[in-house]
Amino acid sequence: MIRVQAADFDVGAELKRLTTGNTSIGGVALFVGLVRDIAGGKPVTEMTLEHYPGMTERQLEKIEAEARARWPLDATLIIHRYGRLLPGDQIVLVICAS
Repeated sequence: MIRVQAADFDVGAELKRLTTGNTSIGGVALFVGLVRDIAGGKPVTEMTLEHYPGMTERQLEKIEAEARARWPLDATLIIHRYGRLLPGDQIVLVICAS
């Protein structure tokens, strides 16, 4: 499943939604990306991410398909945010379950 959204996400709620009722899952790996306060040695006070509907989702679908081709995954979730983000904000969530 892929979602591109401006709103923040709740990691625990997303994990529960992905795994509830799927008792074939024996392990979960997840990654949460955060906005840093420095990039290239320069301070970051905020960032604005744009996305192009359709194109963004297609690229994330390619990444998901590559992962599914490489590993026996029972469930996946990719959430990528766009819009104005501040240091410390969550920017991406990737969950893979097998």
